[in-house]
Amino acid sequence: MNIESEIRNFSELSSLEQARFMAHFMYELTLEARNFYAPGGQQNIDAVKLRFINEIQHRVTRFIEQILIDDPSRPSNDVTLRLLLAPRAEKAIEALMQAAYSRTVQAVA
Repeated sequence: MNIESEIRNFSELSSLEQARFMAHFMYELTLEARNFYAPGGQQNIDAVKLRFINEIQHRVTRFIEQILIDDPSRPSNDVTLRLLLAPRAEKAIEALMQAAYSRTVQAVA
């Protein structure tokens, strides 16, 4: 995945399309998060990965709000897309972020 082209493509979207894209990404990320806990009552939870996903959700949902209210202090598209797509030491996290992002690109195309 080429981060620069993804930033460029995202930046070409209208504000409403950007908000929709990020909202769909959040949906896809929740599907990925399900891999870190088992269905049913007794479960082993990967707290580190779930905490990471929660922090991403926190930042992206705020970014969506900032897009919708046209907040001039919102992070740049560049910063936000790099947060989502940057290579990571934890390859499982990198893979889940890329999987969620790729499905989002396909869904909103």
